[in-house]
Amino acid sequence: MDERGALAGWTSVVGPAARVEPMEKVNNPIWKVTGEDGREWVLKHLPEWPPGVGPVEEYRVLCYLQAGGLPVAVPVVTDDGLIAYNADNLGTDPVEKQPTGPDAYVLIPLLPNDPELKESPEEAHTIGRGIGRLDSMLAACPWRVTSFTDDPAPDILGDDYAKLPAELRDLVDPLRERLWAALTDLPTQLTHGDCNVGNVLVHDGEVTGYIDLDHLPHGPGVGDLSCYLASRLRGQIIDGDPQAMTAVLRHYVAGYHEIHPLTERELAAVVPLLLTSLVGGAGWSLHGWVPNPNGYQRNLRAITWIAPRYDETVVAAAL
Repeated sequence: MDERGALAGWTSVVGPAARVEPMEKVNNPIWKVTGEDGREWVLKHLPEWPPGVGPVEEYRVLCYLQAGGLPVAVPVVTDDGLIAYNADNLGTDPVEKQPTGPDAYVLIPLLPNDPELKESPEEAHTIGRGIGRLDSMLAACPWRVTSFTDDPAPDILGDDYAKLPAELRDLVDPLRERLWAALTDLPTQLTHGDCNVGNVLVHDGEVTGYIDLDHLPHGPGVGDLSCYLASRLRGQIIDGDPQAMTAVLRHYVAGYHEIHPLTERELAAVVPLLLTSLVGGAGWSLHGWVPNPNGYQRNLRAITWIAPRYDETVVAAAL
């Protein structure tokens, strides 16, 4: 099935003559859809196996977040009354995850976003507040969610750490014990689980959307903030100014803390989780579902930059 065939599931929404244009994908193909009335949507080809929750559980959480005033992209129900088109399974089995299917699609609103990473104390504070608002609502979410548990110390720095290339381990080894200690016994909650610059949308200095909430693991709440900061630092290192980002690092933390207060232990874990997230990203790029050598190199570059600046980055994040 191609994207045009899938879009037929929403003919009454977009019209039979809607325009379809491919967009740059991260993991799964997506298309920009312009309806006959000018409204814009995103058609997304779902992964065959949900990374965390199935479409039904994600939909319930999204409706809860939307009712609380968060700008989220809730899927549009198909003409046949389904959350996803052509899906084999819409839920998540609590014992064994069931496949969504090889040709399942969802249609979601296109939310405004400025892809350029501009660093300022004001925008950093706003983004921090936005992630804090998301995590505050997820912590109070009433829905039962069957997903995985995110425990970054053993998951990333444990047995699988030995599988990482020596060039990476040589950078992290001097910090490994400190990282593990900082990540132990952190408070946990329901989290986004894939909170990065591509999934927290910003337009004109305001947070305009939270997307791709298909992980939703239970893990350290502050992990969402650190994951976002890791992805932003990685982006600045590749095509920007990492010093500008770390110069406003405490403003991201302060904004988050203002909305979703952190314990002293959580505050001390922000940078350790940031670095550990980069290590995890490198490992996933090498050993995940689809090997991604370029993704490994992007994470390695970020680790190479931050590892020798670790202590000064910790100071930069301190409130």
